Order: sequence, then structure tokens, then C-alpha cells
Amino acid sequence: MKRRKKRERLRYLSPGYLRREIQGFGYHFSLRRYAGCFLGLYGFVACLSYVFRLKLPFILVICGITACFVPGMFAMVYRSQYETKRFEDITAYMEQMLYSFKRHAKILNSLEDTLVLFEKGESRLYDAVLEAITYIQNGTAQSNLYREAFSIVEKEYGCPRLYKIHDFFIEAEAVGGDFAMSADILLKDRRLWIDRVYELQREKKNIKAKITIGIILSFLVCGMTVYMLPEEFGITKNVVSQAVTMVTILLNLLIWYAAQVKLSADFMQCKDVPESKDVKRQYNYVMHGDLNKETGKMCIPAVLFVPLAVLLGKKGSLAPAGLLLIFSVILITQPRRRYKVSMKHVAREVEKAFPDWLLSMSLHLQTDNVHVSLTKSAAYAPEILREELTLLLEGIEDTPDAVRPYLSFMDKVKLPDITSAMKVLYSMAEFGMADVGGQLGPLVERSLVMTDKAERLKAEDHLAGISFLVLLPMVTGVIKMLADLGLVMAYILSAVANIT
Repeated sequence: MKRRKKRERLRYLSPGYLRREIQGFGYHFSLRRYAGCFLGLYGFVACLSYVFRLKLPFILVICGITACFVPGMFAMVYRSQYETKRFEDITAYMEQMLYSFKRHAKILNSLEDTLVLFEKGESRLYDAVLEAITYIQNGTAQSNLYREAFSIVEKEYGCPRLYKIHDFFIEAEAVGGDFAMSADILLKDRRLWIDRVYELQREKKNIKAKITIGIILSFLVCGMTVYMLPEEFGITKNVVSQAVTMVTILLNLLIWYAAQVKLSADFMQCKDVPESKDVKRQYNYVMHGDLNKETGKMCIPAVLFVPLAVLLGKKGSLAPAGLLLIFSVILITQPRRRYKVSMKHVAREVEKAFPDWLLSMSLHLQTDNVHVSLTKSAAYAPEILREELTLLLEGIEDTPDAVRPYLSFMDKVKLPDITSAMKVLYSMAEFGMADVGGQLGPLVERSLVMTDKAERLKAEDHLAGISFLVLLPMVTGVIKMLADLGLVMAYILSAVANIT
């Protein structure tokens, strides 16, 4: 994926590719606006060059390298507008489809009601919905008529929540019955999702502003030091100072560009991040590892170091003896420390994955009992939950009336929300589902709250790896100032040496 993105950014250097890309977003490529971006960049570089008294060769290097940033930034502006429009369209589509389906309980009628919201030529969703309606009316499906019709909309507007809503429509159309509660669940989930997306975009804008301010302050401080240096020192004319200044400017501009790329609008949040190998390894260590056995293995080499440490201590080598004892303690405690770190990461991943599965369960429980709902939802559950769900189903088949299989689900992770939800599922399985609304209500509310919390955790993880960019401009500024300070010291020492 990273290699593909790098190749795509390199292709932006081709005006023809850039034009086709922008036209693909539904906008007109403006050559005047494109040239204006270059003029703005070169004007900014000219101001910096004047402040830092850069010579022409270094100015040309900066202009040549930074010119590579312009096509990507130019395309990013249109992509951001395109993503914003897509998000607004798809949220309106979801809302109208759910409300219409509650009234008609028919996919075709719901699509026809939704088509009215969009105008031809102003939204691509109009064309996609119209094509889906025509496909259903023609009735020439290869396998699943509604699945193939919805795939037309999902082709360009696909995101996890849209897939979930379409799955709900297809199942409801096939099974029938009263799906009003399920639609309400999805409507609440949609509303919380919109709130989270807008909040995430506000946080991204704040980080962008902080990075921009940091870069301006870095240039300001470095510029002040340039004018504080006596001209007779000739520091600014020194090749080393010129090179360091050029690198500082390029690094700051690269930091700003990287921030724009990393924090560009991803309203749809379609990126499906696969479970990493580290998480799988940590999961196996927590769920299947034997902590006592691992500790016992480490005790053998650790104990062997103790007599050697005592021997060194008797000979007066206290420092090596102390280091051996510390190393022995580290060896003995290493398995437990690794277990704590692994447990922390696994618990966080489970905390993010469980609410999505629980919401899926809530939808299945509208028409199926607990056991059937578990079986259906397990097939599409997040990977980190599948093993425990399989064990849960096996336990229910062995002892249908026992609560132990439910309480054993992810029992090593020990998350109270999971235990509470599993108790509700056991109650529904054991005592029946006569009052479906009363029983599902607390479960649905819990699943929505947990989903909101999990999505916020994902957003925090996403922003955590980018926030460090705020500090980098200060680092580049310090490097520039240290280089100038070193040249000042070298000048003073050489002047003293000439006097003596």
C-alpha cells in the first residue's frame, strides 16, 4: 500500500496524470490556479532566501526540490473537496434509506425515495442509485439481485457502515418482519459516527495549525539569530551555514507537507487496517502462553549468574557483580513484563473489535435466537474474536444451559463491558426473548456506547503517530542555531589564535 501511494505521488509530476486525477474527482483542472501555486511557493522561498541571505545555488536547490511538493498538494485540495462531498452524500443516503425502509420495508421503494435527494450532474450518487434501481427493475441478477445492485453504490462510496446497512436491507427483505428497532439502531450508530468524524477532523485541523505555527516560530527564531550575528564574522556567507540553512528550510517544508498528507481528510474512514503480526503474537502469548513455564525457563540462566556475582563481589569487583545481579533480576521478570505489555495491547484491540461484533449481534437478534445469531455473526467477526467465539459456540453445544461458556469468553482479558454483555446474552438465551425490546434495549445502548468508545480509541491511535510532527520544527531550528554557534566559536578561536 505504501509503495502504491509513493508511485501515485510520483505520477502527480506528470501534468497529464494530474489533470486526469482531478477530472476523476469531478472538477476542472485550472492551469492558472496550478501556476499560481508555483508562484506562491517561489515567492515564499524568495522571502526566506532574503531573510537567511542564501546564495543562488542553494536557492535553486530549494526551488527544485519543493516544486515536487506542489502537484501532490494541488491534487490534495481537490481530493479533500471530493471526500467532503462524498461524506455528505453517503450520510444523507444512509439516513433516507433507513427511514424509507422503516416505512416501506422494500429496497426498491427506499432507493426510489432516496434518489429524490440528489440531482443529476451535481452528485455521482444520483447516477449510482439510478443504476441500482434500473438493475433491480431489470431483474437480471447472476446470484443475488440486491447484493449486486448495492455493489454499484458501494463501488465508489463503500465504507464499513454502508456495508452493514446494505446487509441489513438484504436480510430484512429476505426474512421480513418488523425491523424498526434494527433501523433505529443503525440510525443511532450513524449519528454517533458523524459526530466522531467531525470531531476527528477538528482535531486534525488543530494539529495542522500547531505544526504551521511551530514552523513559523522556527523560521522566526532562526531569522533573528542571523541578524544578531556581526556581519564581520561572515557566518551567513559560510558554505556550511548556507548548506545547513538550506537543509533546515527543506526539512521544515517537508514536515509541513507530510502533515498535510497524513492529516488529509479521510471522512469515509474506509481503510481496513489488518491485524498486525505483533498483535497476533501477543494474542497467542496471552491466551495460550504459560507464564509460570516461561518464568521457569528464565530462572535457570538467572540462577547461574548469582554464584558468579558472589564470587566477583568477594574479589572486590562490586560493579560487575552488581550488574550481574541486575541482569539476573531482568531475566526472571522478563516474562511477566512481556505478559503485561502483551495484555495491554490485546485488551486495547479487543476493546476496539468487540463493540462492532456486538452491534452485529443486536441486529441478528431481531429475528434469530442467541445461538443462531452467534453462529451467523461469528463468520464475519473481527479476527481477534473468532477463536473465542468458536470456543463459546462449542461450549454452548456441550452445556446449553450453563453460564460458564458465556463468562469464559475473553476471560483472560478481563474487560467488565464484555462480561456484562455476555451475561445479557446468557439471560436472553436461558429465559427466552418474549420481551425483545426490553431485553435488547440495554444491550443496544451498551453496544453503541462501546462502539463510540472503540472508534475514539482508533482515532487516538491514528493521531498519536502524527502528533510528534508538532515538535520537529523546533528540532530543525535548534540544529540551525547550533551550526551557527559552532561557526561563531570557530571564528573566535581562529581570531584568538591569529592574535597570539
